[in-house]
Amino acid sequence: MKNVLFATTALVLTAGVASAEVTFSGVAEAGVYDDKSNNYRVYSGIDINVAASATTENGLTLSVGTDFGRGETADVADKELDPQTDDLTAPAVSIAMGATTVTLHDQAVDDLYDDTQNGDIGIATSMGDASIALTVDTKAAAGEPQYSYSVGYSMAGVSVTATGTDADDNGDAAMVIGATYTMGNITVGLKSDNKGAAKSINTASVSYVAGPATISVSADDNDDWDASIAYTTGAMTVNFSTDEADAWEADVSYDLGGATAFAATDSNETVIAGVNFAF
Repeated sequence: MKNVLFATTALVLTAGVASAEVTFSGVAEAGVYDDKSNNYRVYSGIDINVAASATTENGLTLSVGTDFGRGETADVADKELDPQTDDLTAPAVSIAMGATTVTLHDQAVDDLYDDTQNGDIGIATSMGDASIALTVDTKAAAGEPQYSYSVGYSMAGVSVTATGTDADDNGDAAMVIGATYTMGNITVGLKSDNKGAAKSINTASVSYVAGPATISVSADDNDDWDASIAYTTGAMTVNFSTDEADAWEADVSYDLGGATAFAATDSNETVIAGVNFAF
């Protein structure tokens, strides 16, 4: 079998009356990694995404997507390496009509309240400035969420959201209500998370865009706080964040024109450095 890689190429496949557009894209990467052991190792990896979509005569759009790869690629945000499997994973299938999209993906649709949970069916729609989303788990175990939801509304710089679940990590119904207001370069936010049976947490945040820099600070009534700065100059972007426990993270990336070089480290002495290119 010929080893041919289609890089961001669209193919048109015709079968009967259905016409589907198929695309291939992905990322290839190599670098060095150390997770506190002071024992650097070389890693490399490739992740290839396959997607297809078709639109019926009545305007219904069906889409499917999956990926496969080999080796490892860097997750800079979490300061770790993600393994890439060499077989096709179960695909996500979405059906869209107008502003409404239904997604089907066994145990892989994001829970809207808690990113440690997943469901099987996702429904999202919008009506003007309002949006509604629902995630359903068709075979939720005892104490796990059968559904999570999110509603939002935006108008004149103000955004309000309410996100909840019938079972958080402790098996309790929980909901978080938040609001943000943007005034020029400043965005302020308030959020209240009732945490189910646990203590409620109220958080205030502010971010400020000062030319090439974005500065963000948040604090809650549980004596926790976070601060971060992102700075872009030319082809280089630098990010730094820290919190009340001095758990800091830093990363830098440089656009080489067709490829990106990057380096990242944190207070746990994790180090990742490499180069990748998208296709």
